[in-house]
Amino acid sequence: MKGQKWIHEGLITESLPNGMFWVRLDNEDLIIGYVSRRIRCSSIRILQGDRVKIEVSQREAI
Repeated sequence: MKGQKWIHEGLITESLPNGMFWVRLDNEDLIIGYVSRRIRCSSIRILQGDRVKIEVSQREAI
């Protein structure tokens, strides 16, 4: 069974290697996000300052 997922909106603050980004959420949290395979295969560029929707999944304890 998969965990619950939340959708947040945020702003790309910095681009990192390998399609990863620092994202500042609207609630002022700072997280690292990555680009989905569908976006990467479509060659869509995401730049610093872009507004994005990000899906956050809950990690389950082992």
